[in-house]
Amino acid sequence: MTTIRPDAELMTGYDVEAALTRGLLIDGTPRRVLFGDAAIAASYRAEALGIGPYPLGFLGRYVRAGGFAAALALPEPVIGREAGELVRGWLRAAAATGAGVQREALFARWLASVALLITLRRRVREGGN
Repeated sequence: MTTIRPDAELMTGYDVEAALTRGLLIDGTPRRVLFGDAAIAASYRAEALGIGPYPLGFLGRYVRAGGFAAALALPEPVIGREAGELVRGWLRAAAATGAGVQREALFARWLASVALLITLRRRVREGGN
C-alpha cells in the first residue's frame, strides 16, 4: 500500500533559493520548476511563518518598481524576524542572478504566484469559492 504524503511534507527539504537562481537564469525546465514545485514549496514555508498573500504581492510590486537592490534595502520586507529572513533569502538568491528589468519582473511574477497559492489554499480550507 502506498502512503500518500501531503505537499507540505514533500516540500520541507526543497531548495527554493537554488530553484530561483536557476529559474531566473535558464528558460525551459528550470523556469517551469520555478513556477511549479518551487512556488508550491515557497508558499507552504511562507504560510507556516504567517506570511499572507498581500505582503508578498506588495513586495513583488516593490521589486518591479525599484528592483532587487531597493527590495533588499527594506528594513523589514515582511513582518517578523523569521519571515523576513525567509523572504530575504529569496531576494538574495534572485539578486544573485544580476539586476535587470526582465529578471526583476519575472521574480515579481513568481512572488505573485506564491501569493496566489496561499490565497487558493485559504479559500479551500474555508470552503469558499
